[in-house]
Amino acid sequence: MHHRSAVLEMLRWGYASVPGVIFYYAKELDLEIEDIGVLAAVFFTLERSKPLYDSGIKIGQILQACPFLTKQKLSRKLGRLCKLEIIEIGNTDKSFVDREIYLEPLMEKVLAFIIRDHIDLVRSRGGDRAKGAEDLLEEFRGKIEQLKLELEEEKNKQKNLDIFKSSNKKFKKVADFISQKTGSLLSLKMANELKKWLEEMAFSPEFLLCMLELCFERSIYNPADITKIAKDIKEYAINSVEGLEMYFSQYVDSQKGTVLRFKQFDPDIAEFGTFTGIDMNADARKKVYYKWRYDWGFSHAMIMKAGEVMCQKTKNGGLEYIDSVLNNWMLKKIYQVQEAEKEISEFKAKNRREKAKISGSKNNAVRSESEEYELYIPPTSSDDLKSNV
Repeated sequence: MHHRSAVLEMLRWGYASVPGVIFYYAKELDLEIEDIGVLAAVFFTLERSKPLYDSGIKIGQILQACPFLTKQKLSRKLGRLCKLEIIEIGNTDKSFVDREIYLEPLMEKVLAFIIRDHIDLVRSRGGDRAKGAEDLLEEFRGKIEQLKLELEEEKNKQKNLDIFKSSNKKFKKVADFISQKTGSLLSLKMANELKKWLEEMAFSPEFLLCMLELCFERSIYNPADITKIAKDIKEYAINSVEGLEMYFSQYVDSQKGTVLRFKQFDPDIAEFGTFTGIDMNADARKKVYYKWRYDWGFSHAMIMKAGEVMCQKTKNGGLEYIDSVLNNWMLKKIYQVQEAEKEISEFKAKNRREKAKISGSKNNAVRSESEEYELYIPPTSSDDLKSNV
């Protein structure tokens, strides 16, 4: 009975072992648990293969020693280890089972790690090996410094991204409130002023919502007016709802404060009045301009373009005509000067086609109102011409 034992047969087959150093440096080698399992199969086959020296290990030998491995799975894992430069595969022109695997790249990497972490092992030996170890250590130091710089740069990027995300959330919160209260999309001017309130003046979104609510209750929608109020609040160090209500009660609600808001010099309005010849000193006319600018969302250039159209098309035009032009553009969602010019050109072309259909003397007698004053001369230029006569 004791002459034959299955247990002894199990021991004769030996043990599949992997150098413990691979487990220790697995993270730096970027090895996964399945990678280590495949390496264990390779080492097990290596121990059972003869001869060992300079022969490599054929994939067919691994499949024979470890039947649980399939060709597909082994091919995928060996390909990954080869990309990581853990192994080297030779005889790639042969069939898959006849290709050979070499473990020298793995041993060289592990040796480099050991030298890096235990430099005294080679320093005591002197000579070229010690010099090579010092060079290798210096190379690792350079890589460490580079990784530190990359890590610091990544941290800064992440920090800036977090700040941007935080700032973006604050901006969106207040912008949505403004759009809801005004009933229109946020204008470019309002957006720029909102950035100032959040970034330069460092107001919290909650505080801004209270301030804007008090402004909108008093029909104060002009971003420039709101910024003036915000500067006062910042200067007076008002940081509570009670302080805001007191400020608005004492300064904004007074008749003097209301007059001052509309008596401020606005270069855009002054330019518009000079260009069109319309007296823009009246508060009511300024309010109309601000309606176009901030409620309807037109740029100053678009308002000037509408003023030019008014002067070209009518004898005694005014704000009413400009208001109708801008209202038409708003309905057609025309907000760029180029788009407005294209629309005007198409309108003129349509009128010319209609005119061509009119024949005889009637064509000469009838003149479309839309074609009058095609050549526009600004009022200031007309005054200059008169003075030169």
